[in-house]
Amino acid sequence: MSENLQDAFERGHLAGEVAARLANHDKHFADINGHLAELAREMHEQTLALQRLADQASSRDATAVVTAKALKDADEARRAKSESSWSPMAKLLAVVAVLIAAAGAAATWYAQTHHP
Repeated sequence: MSENLQDAFERGHLAGEVAARLANHDKHFADINGHLAELAREMHEQTLALQRLADQASSRDATAVVTAKALKDADEARRAKSESSWSPMAKLLAVVAVLIAAAGAAATWYAQTHHP
């Protein structure tokens, strides 16, 4: 069976259309692959940003814990210092100061009551 010119033309035309569609599909797949690569880059950037936020939150939490402990320790040290007993030297100085004040008050009273 021999092929006439019209059949040959239609077969060639159909082959050209198929080749053109395949070329368009190849371009479309390349575009899709480019978009997928771009999405992968953006997802990677989002992952890194999320990791940085998590690291910052952990650091902030650790800083808060350390600061709270330091404040607690400072408050306990302040309370312990204010509640501690007097040293022997402080006690001696307090007694001497009271005795001097009492002697001064007695001298003043004596001078006012025994004045001629």
